[in-house]
Amino acid sequence: MALWNVNGQIIYTEGALSITPTGPGSVFARRHTYMVPRTNVGKGGFIMKDSKKFHVPSWIEVHPETSFDDIMVEEKLFEELFIEPKSWEFKSSTGDKTYTVKQKKDGALYCDCWGYIGHKKCKHITEVRENKL
Repeated sequence: MALWNVNGQIIYTEGALSITPTGPGSVFARRHTYMVPRTNVGKGGFIMKDSKKFHVPSWIEVHPETSFDDIMVEEKLFEELFIEPKSWEFKSSTGDKTYTVKQKKDGALYCDCWGYIGHKKCKHITEVRENKL
């Protein structure tokens, strides 16, 4: 009982995979799995919605015959996705708020101010880039 990716098509077999080529060319086959993010519910579960099967809590649509053997959990925890080697704090010019610019693992900058949240641009990131703080 397994899911297989055969030339890009997902198929289910009860036993061993048996392929009979029907024409020229090669056949590519490998075990098919779904990679899901790590959560506090282990491998999660499955639900049916509108005649489709979904893995939850990721809400990834899966093959109707998918089992927990076909689910692979990402080993990285969410916190490991961001390595923040640097951060900069800026005091608001209009109030008591402090805004923080952080650098992600890939070097990209992000800020928690409303300008960045709404437009992906802000004076805080501009200042970091211009002054190479």
